Amino acid sequence: MKATQPDPFQAFADSIAVGQKLHGQVTKLVPFGVFVQVADGIEGLVHLRELAWTPLETPSAVVQVGDKITVVVTEIDRERHRLAFSRRQSSSDHR
Repeated sequence: MKATQPDPFQAFADSIAVGQKLHGQVTKLVPFGVFVQVADGIEGLVHLRELAWTPLETPSAVVQVGDKITVVVTEIDRERHRLAFSRRQSSSDHR
């Protein structure tokens, strides 16, 4: 039955493009970055180097779980159902 249902990730991937800004909520902090939920059941990773313009040792230096942030889509991996985001590219404040 599940095979006949459209894949929510693929449907979401069809509706976005690399370079597009999205708004989401931080759901998890990990040593290498943070996961951000941008739609129901759809999350992507903001790598630590893409969180801020200055080097960080830990993501908690700039965000916490529950924070709402703006990100830019940097990669859509349809095969592995993964999204990559950048928080740095979503803001031109530090360029």
